[in-house]
Amino acid sequence: MRKNSKLIKINDGNDNGSSSISNLNGIRIDSMDMKVIELLTFGFNNKQISNKLKVPLSTIQRRTRKLGEKELILTKTEPNYEKLGFKRGLIHIYLSKGEIDSVGLALSKMKGIISASVHVGNSDIVGFFIYRNTRQLLKMTSDVKEVPGVEKVMWSEEVYSLPIDKSQNGKNGNTNLFLE
Repeated sequence: MRKNSKLIKINDGNDNGSSSISNLNGIRIDSMDMKVIELLTFGFNNKQISNKLKVPLSTIQRRTRKLGEKELILTKTEPNYEKLGFKRGLIHIYLSKGEIDSVGLALSKMKGIISASVHVGNSDIVGFFIYRNTRQLLKMTSDVKEVPGVEKVMWSEEVYSLPIDKSQNGKNGNTNLFLE
């Protein structure tokens, strides 16, 4: 199990050796739920999960619905930006004074910013953005540089996404994306 993980493996008291998983907020889920979450993460739909785990489709549908109700999985619709004529990229923002909240708020209001998140390690804030042309990109990066507390801005354009080989997930019993 990963250190510093919010998930804790605990024995559920059954004699059959099964275990349940509970997060620190007291929400209990079992190893089947974790397998469902992992397969959803890799892009499997309910029918594919049902076939892979050899569990009735209705069981997987019920578990997926309950995981959503517990807010353990989130669903999001994302447009195909390329087909809509947009390019995608990441903007890395380095702060001079650690004004994360105010810089993050300013970033979230800028045109073209799809999401922003606080990071530890290299850059302080990473934003996902879309743009149609170089002029829009230059304006957005220039606007970010003008935000008080921003020391340095770097960006990168996404060229293409690499597909994940779903066929390898689960081979040799290895379906532990979240647990070691």
